[in-house]
Amino acid sequence: MRSALKKNTVVFLPALAGLAMMGLVGCSASGSVGAQEAEAGYPSKPVTFVVPFAAGGPSTVTALAFASCLEAGLGQTFVIENQPGGSGGLAMQDVSSAKPDGYTLTLGTNGPLVMNPMINQLNYGIEDFTSVGVMAQMPTVLVVGEDSPYESADEFFAAAEKNPGKLSVAIPGATTSAAIELQRLHEEYDIEVTAVPAVGNAEMTTSLLGGHVDALFITDHQDVQSRIEDGSFVPLAVSSPERADWYADVPTLAEQGYPELVNAVSVFGVVGPKGMPDSIVSTLESQLKTCSEDSTVIDQIGEMFVPAEFSGAAALDGVFADMQKLYEPILGQE
Repeated sequence: MRSALKKNTVVFLPALAGLAMMGLVGCSASGSVGAQEAEAGYPSKPVTFVVPFAAGGPSTVTALAFASCLEAGLGQTFVIENQPGGSGGLAMQDVSSAKPDGYTLTLGTNGPLVMNPMINQLNYGIEDFTSVGVMAQMPTVLVVGEDSPYESADEFFAAAEKNPGKLSVAIPGATTSAAIELQRLHEEYDIEVTAVPAVGNAEMTTSLLGGHVDALFITDHQDVQSRIEDGSFVPLAVSSPERADWYADVPTLAEQGYPELVNAVSVFGVVGPKGMPDSIVSTLESQLKTCSEDSTVIDQIGEMFVPAEFSGAAALDGVFADMQKLYEPILGQE
């Protein structure tokens, strides 16, 4: 069952700078015509699509699925470039400073785009990007290994409460919603676990199967589902406000007595540098919508992860703005 893109119970809620009137000195009529022609012919060369995570995880799968469809629809190659580092900050910095001509795009999501610049001193913020539209949304799942002594979230959190910091939980980066939710678990419920940042789902999986961590707070995806189906992962809780249809027997964190912990849901969107022309955004947005309804794309990503109703540029702007508003007080930004 395909999900609707819905805001969490605690709502995921850039100021627009006024432009001074300026003379168009040095901007010739021929230059303007040339720019209009370039926009009308977009894309006329390959497009680079930067993924701010290591290859192999749900972000890469999502990017590859949509890139293939965008190529078919727009007639140009979309080159996936994985650029991990700095919790996604290196990639986002590069994209924010790229020419806003539609030939450099990136996968925008909670951690690198919203939380990373709030936590670290970086040279970008959400106001430095142009939204195009949503590709997928995925909840985070708390899982343990098949040999774990913990058979429920109650048991796991009870053990963590009795032994502060003893249990280790791998997370997909230090500045992700998963990391912040574990921080809130400590601050609001006095339950402390040791968060172990990883560069992606593959590293997290290796850590759990190798016995290096006690649990994962991992972005859900078909690979995770396969592990759950074969028994090597045992799901204890999901982060979404409501139970996931495909994990009908797995309670939410809210049901376990942590009603505030419903925000570790990753939204994957297409964004580009600030200042992309409306015509190019419109071209990409239209094709992205078509791809979100394409059966091949849906099968590759997972039917439950591609929202049934497409959310375009304005909606994605709102999602990221709401995330920033939500996390500002949590991260001491107010």
